Amino acid sequence: MRSRRLIWLVPILAAFAWLAWIAWRWQAERQIYADSESPALTITAKHVEALRKLQFAWNTRIESGGPVVDPLAPYGSADIVADLGPIIGTRDRMAVARFHREVSALLIRALHNCDLADGQYKLGHLDNATMQRRLRQELVGLPDARVAAVVAELPRLEPDGSFHFTSQHLRLLHQLRFEWPDGDIMGIIAGSGYPAPAVHFKRPFGDMTAFEIDMAAVLGLPRPGNDHVDPVLNRLYWDMWPALETFVEHVEIDPDASSCASR
Repeated sequence: MRSRRLIWLVPILAAFAWLAWIAWRWQAERQIYADSESPALTITAKHVEALRKLQFAWNTRIESGGPVVDPLAPYGSADIVADLGPIIGTRDRMAVARFHREVSALLIRALHNCDLADGQYKLGHLDNATMQRRLRQELVGLPDARVAAVVAELPRLEPDGSFHFTSQHLRLLHQLRFEWPDGDIMGIIAGSGYPAPAVHFKRPFGDMTAFEIDMAAVLGLPRPGNDHVDPVLNRLYWDMWPALETFVEHVEIDPDASSCASR
Protein backbone atom coordinates (compact mmCIF):
# COMPACT_ATOMS: atom_id res chain seq x y z
CA MET A 1 0.00 0.00 0.00
CA ARG A 2 2.77 2.38 0.92
CA SER A 3 4.59 1.68 -2.34
CA ARG A 4 1.43 2.58 -4.27
CA ARG A 5 1.24 5.91 -2.47
CA LEU A 6 4.87 6.61 -3.30
CA ILE A 7 4.21 5.81 -6.95
CA TRP A 8 1.40 8.40 -7.05
CA LEU A 9 3.48 10.89 -5.08
CA VAL A 10 6.28 11.01 -7.65
CA PRO A 11 4.25 12.54 -10.52
CA ILE A 12 2.53 14.94 -8.10
CA LEU A 13 5.89 16.20 -6.84
CA ALA A 14 7.15 16.40 -10.42
CA ALA A 15 4.12 18.47 -11.40
CA PHE A 16 4.68 20.86 -8.48
CA ALA A 17 8.37 21.17 -9.39
CA TRP A 18 7.46 21.93 -13.00
CA LEU A 19 4.94 24.59 -11.95
CA ALA A 20 7.49 26.14 -9.60
CA TRP A 21 10.03 26.25 -12.42
CA ILE A 22 7.51 27.87 -14.76
CA ALA A 23 6.66 30.46 -12.10
CA TRP A 24 10.35 31.22 -11.54
CA ARG A 25 10.96 31.62 -15.26
CA TRP A 26 7.94 33.89 -15.61
CA GLN A 27 9.14 36.06 -12.73
CA ALA A 28 12.68 36.19 -14.11
CA GLU A 29 11.40 37.22 -17.55
CA ARG A 30 9.21 39.86 -15.95
CA GLN A 31 12.20 41.22 -14.04
CA ILE A 32 14.16 41.63 -17.27
CA TYR A 33 11.37 43.82 -18.62
CA ALA A 34 10.93 45.70 -15.33
CA ASP A 35 14.62 46.63 -14.96
CA SER A 36 14.87 50.41 -15.22
CA GLU A 37 18.51 50.27 -16.33
CA SER A 38 19.17 50.14 -20.06
CA PRO A 39 21.26 47.06 -20.90
CA ALA A 40 24.91 47.35 -21.86
CA LEU A 41 25.03 46.95 -25.62
CA THR A 42 27.59 45.88 -28.17
CA ILE A 43 25.84 46.10 -31.52
CA THR A 44 25.91 42.97 -33.64
CA ALA A 45 24.46 42.08 -37.02
CA LYS A 46 21.71 40.21 -35.15
CA HIS A 47 20.64 43.41 -33.38
CA VAL A 48 20.49 45.27 -36.68
CA GLU A 49 18.51 42.44 -38.29
CA ALA A 50 15.97 42.58 -35.46
CA LEU A 51 15.85 46.39 -35.61
CA ARG A 52 14.79 46.13 -39.27
CA LYS A 53 11.79 44.01 -38.20
CA LEU A 54 10.45 46.45 -35.58
CA GLN A 55 6.91 47.60 -36.17
CA PHE A 56 5.13 50.59 -34.71
CA ALA A 57 1.64 51.61 -33.66
CA TRP A 58 -0.14 54.66 -32.23
CA ASN A 59 -1.31 54.56 -28.63
CA THR A 60 -4.46 56.65 -28.12
CA ARG A 61 -5.05 55.96 -24.42
CA ILE A 62 -2.43 58.20 -22.82
CA GLU A 63 -2.41 62.02 -22.96
CA SER A 64 -2.69 63.15 -26.61
CA GLY A 65 -1.50 59.80 -27.92
CA GLY A 66 1.73 58.99 -29.69
CA PRO A 67 3.96 56.42 -31.38
CA VAL A 68 5.02 53.17 -29.72
CA VAL A 69 6.72 49.97 -30.78
CA ASP A 70 3.66 47.82 -31.40
CA PRO A 71 3.26 45.82 -28.17
CA LEU A 72 0.95 43.31 -29.84
CA ALA A 73 3.41 42.46 -32.62
CA PRO A 74 6.76 44.19 -32.01
CA TYR A 75 8.60 42.16 -34.66
CA GLY A 76 5.72 41.30 -36.96
CA SER A 77 3.66 38.69 -35.16
CA ALA A 78 2.04 38.08 -31.80
CA ASP A 79 4.81 35.56 -30.92
CA ILE A 80 8.04 37.37 -30.06
CA VAL A 81 9.84 34.06 -29.51
CA ALA A 82 8.97 32.87 -33.01
CA ASP A 83 10.14 36.21 -34.46
CA LEU A 84 13.43 36.57 -32.57
CA GLY A 85 14.32 32.93 -31.92
CA PRO A 86 15.65 32.26 -35.44
CA ILE A 87 17.78 35.43 -35.25
CA ILE A 88 19.50 34.65 -31.94
CA GLY A 89 19.46 30.86 -32.28
CA THR A 90 17.37 30.01 -29.23
CA ARG A 91 13.72 30.02 -28.22
CA ASP A 92 14.56 30.50 -24.55
CA ARG A 93 12.15 33.18 -23.33
CA MET A 94 14.66 34.82 -21.00
CA ALA A 95 17.24 35.08 -23.77
CA VAL A 96 14.58 36.52 -26.07
CA ALA A 97 13.53 39.06 -23.41
CA ARG A 98 17.15 40.18 -22.90
CA PHE A 99 17.67 40.49 -26.64
CA HIS A 100 14.44 42.48 -27.00
CA ARG A 101 15.73 44.91 -24.36
CA GLU A 102 19.02 45.22 -26.29
CA VAL A 103 17.24 45.91 -29.59
CA SER A 104 15.14 48.51 -27.79
CA ALA A 105 18.32 50.15 -26.48
CA LEU A 106 19.75 50.16 -30.01
CA LEU A 107 16.59 51.83 -31.33
CA ILE A 108 16.76 54.58 -28.72
CA ARG A 109 20.47 55.14 -29.33
CA ALA A 110 20.06 55.21 -33.11
CA LEU A 111 17.20 57.71 -32.99
CA HIS A 112 19.40 60.16 -31.13
CA ASN A 113 22.61 59.62 -33.06
CA CYS A 114 22.04 58.27 -36.56
CA ASP A 115 21.01 60.12 -39.70
CA LEU A 116 18.83 59.27 -42.66
CA ALA A 117 18.91 61.34 -45.84
CA ASP A 118 15.85 63.06 -47.28
CA GLY A 119 14.14 60.86 -49.81
CA GLN A 120 11.31 58.63 -50.87
CA TYR A 121 11.58 55.29 -49.07
CA LYS A 122 9.61 52.13 -49.77
CA LEU A 123 8.34 50.49 -46.56
CA GLY A 124 8.20 46.75 -46.15
CA HIS A 125 6.31 46.54 -42.86
CA LEU A 126 3.77 49.35 -43.03
CA ASP A 127 1.07 50.47 -45.44
CA ASN A 128 -2.07 52.58 -45.31
CA ALA A 129 -4.37 49.64 -44.62
CA THR A 130 -2.16 48.41 -41.77
CA MET A 131 -2.07 51.83 -40.13
CA GLN A 132 -5.82 52.20 -40.35
CA ARG A 133 -6.52 48.69 -39.08
CA ARG A 134 -4.08 49.04 -36.16
CA LEU A 135 -5.44 52.46 -35.16
CA ARG A 136 -9.00 51.16 -35.21
CA GLN A 137 -7.91 48.44 -32.77
CA GLU A 138 -6.81 51.17 -30.39
CA LEU A 139 -10.12 53.00 -30.77
CA VAL A 140 -12.47 50.08 -30.17
CA GLY A 141 -15.40 51.15 -28.00
CA LEU A 142 -15.45 54.81 -29.05
CA PRO A 143 -18.39 56.28 -31.01
CA ASP A 144 -18.14 55.78 -34.76
CA ALA A 145 -17.92 59.51 -35.42
CA ARG A 146 -14.98 59.84 -33.03
CA VAL A 147 -13.21 56.88 -34.60
CA ALA A 148 -13.68 58.34 -38.07
CA ALA A 149 -12.30 61.71 -36.93
CA VAL A 150 -9.15 60.15 -35.45
CA VAL A 151 -8.57 57.84 -38.42
CA ALA A 152 -8.82 60.87 -40.71
CA GLU A 153 -5.70 62.27 -38.99
CA LEU A 154 -3.56 59.37 -40.23
CA PRO A 155 -0.67 60.18 -42.56
CA ARG A 156 -0.89 58.55 -45.97
CA LEU A 157 1.83 56.64 -47.77
CA GLU A 158 2.15 56.93 -51.53
CA PRO A 159 0.27 54.37 -53.68
CA ASP A 160 3.53 52.41 -54.12
CA GLY A 161 3.89 52.13 -50.33
CA SER A 162 6.64 54.72 -49.99
CA PHE A 163 7.02 57.56 -47.51
CA HIS A 164 8.73 60.90 -48.12
CA PHE A 165 11.21 61.27 -45.26
CA THR A 166 12.50 64.82 -44.75
CA SER A 167 15.03 66.69 -42.64
CA GLN A 168 12.10 67.84 -40.48
CA HIS A 169 11.27 64.24 -39.64
CA LEU A 170 14.93 63.55 -38.82
CA ARG A 171 15.23 66.58 -36.55
CA LEU A 172 12.11 65.56 -34.68
CA LEU A 173 13.27 61.93 -34.35
CA HIS A 174 16.60 63.14 -32.92
CA GLN A 175 14.69 65.01 -30.21
CA LEU A 176 11.86 62.49 -29.74
CA ARG A 177 11.79 61.22 -26.17
CA PHE A 178 11.37 57.58 -27.10
CA GLU A 179 12.12 55.39 -24.12
CA TRP A 180 11.61 52.14 -22.27
CA PRO A 181 8.42 52.63 -20.20
CA ASP A 182 8.62 52.79 -16.44
CA GLY A 183 6.61 50.52 -14.20
CA ASP A 184 3.76 53.02 -13.80
CA ILE A 185 2.70 52.92 -17.44
CA MET A 186 4.30 49.70 -18.73
CA GLY A 187 1.12 47.71 -18.22
CA ILE A 188 -1.03 50.37 -19.88
CA ILE A 189 1.21 50.43 -22.95
CA ALA A 190 1.80 46.69 -23.19
CA GLY A 191 -1.79 45.63 -22.47
CA SER A 192 -2.03 41.99 -23.47
CA GLY A 193 1.18 42.28 -25.50
CA TYR A 194 4.86 42.84 -24.71
CA PRO A 195 6.62 45.72 -22.94
CA ALA A 196 8.23 47.89 -25.61
CA PRO A 197 9.63 51.41 -26.10
CA ALA A 198 7.15 54.27 -26.35
CA VAL A 199 7.12 58.02 -26.66
CA HIS A 200 7.06 60.15 -23.52
CA PHE A 201 3.39 60.97 -24.02
CA LYS A 202 3.18 64.11 -21.93
CA ARG A 203 6.33 65.79 -23.23
CA PRO A 204 7.52 64.01 -26.37
CA PHE A 205 10.00 66.67 -27.51
CA GLY A 206 10.93 68.78 -24.49
CA ASP A 207 9.63 70.32 -21.30
CA MET A 208 6.71 72.45 -22.46
CA THR A 209 3.25 71.28 -21.44
CA ALA A 210 2.04 72.12 -24.95
CA PHE A 211 4.52 69.97 -26.86
CA GLU A 212 3.78 71.76 -30.14
CA ILE A 213 5.88 74.61 -28.71
CA ASP A 214 8.83 72.23 -28.39
CA MET A 215 8.24 70.93 -31.90
CA ALA A 216 8.28 74.44 -33.31
CA ALA A 217 11.52 75.19 -31.47
CA VAL A 218 13.15 72.01 -32.82
CA LEU A 219 12.15 72.94 -36.37
CA GLY A 220 12.88 76.66 -36.11
CA LEU A 221 9.22 77.55 -36.73
CA PRO A 222 7.21 80.38 -35.13
CA ARG A 223 5.84 79.56 -31.70
CA PRO A 224 2.25 78.33 -32.13
CA GLY A 225 -0.65 79.92 -30.31
CA ASN A 226 -2.37 78.24 -27.39
CA ASP A 227 -5.90 78.63 -28.72
CA HIS A 228 -5.76 76.17 -31.63
CA VAL A 229 -3.95 73.10 -32.95
CA ASP A 230 -1.35 74.00 -35.54
CA PRO A 231 -2.18 71.80 -38.57
CA VAL A 232 1.43 71.61 -39.78
CA LEU A 233 2.76 70.49 -36.39
CA ASN A 234 -0.15 68.13 -35.90
CA ARG A 235 0.59 66.48 -39.24
CA LEU A 236 4.28 66.18 -38.42
CA TYR A 237 3.50 64.58 -35.07
CA TRP A 238 1.34 61.94 -36.75
CA ASP A 239 4.14 61.50 -39.29
CA MET A 240 6.29 60.10 -36.50
CA TRP A 241 4.56 56.75 -37.04
CA PRO A 242 5.71 56.14 -40.65
CA ALA A 243 8.90 58.14 -40.01
CA LEU A 244 9.94 55.69 -37.27
CA GLU A 245 9.23 52.75 -39.57
CA THR A 246 11.19 54.39 -42.39
CA PHE A 247 14.09 55.05 -40.05
CA VAL A 248 14.47 51.50 -38.71
CA GLU A 249 14.07 49.92 -42.14
CA HIS A 250 16.63 52.15 -43.87
CA VAL A 251 19.07 53.70 -41.38
CA GLU A 252 22.64 52.50 -41.88
CA ILE A 253 24.29 50.99 -38.80
CA ASP A 254 27.74 49.40 -38.83
CA PRO A 255 27.81 46.48 -36.36
CA ASP A 256 31.61 46.20 -36.56
CA ALA A 257 32.00 49.82 -35.47
CA SER A 258 29.01 49.63 -33.09
CA SER A 259 27.85 52.94 -34.51
CA CYS A 260 26.01 54.61 -37.35
CA ALA A 261 27.57 53.81 -40.71
CA SER A 262 29.68 56.59 -42.18
CA ARG A 263 28.21 58.37 -45.17
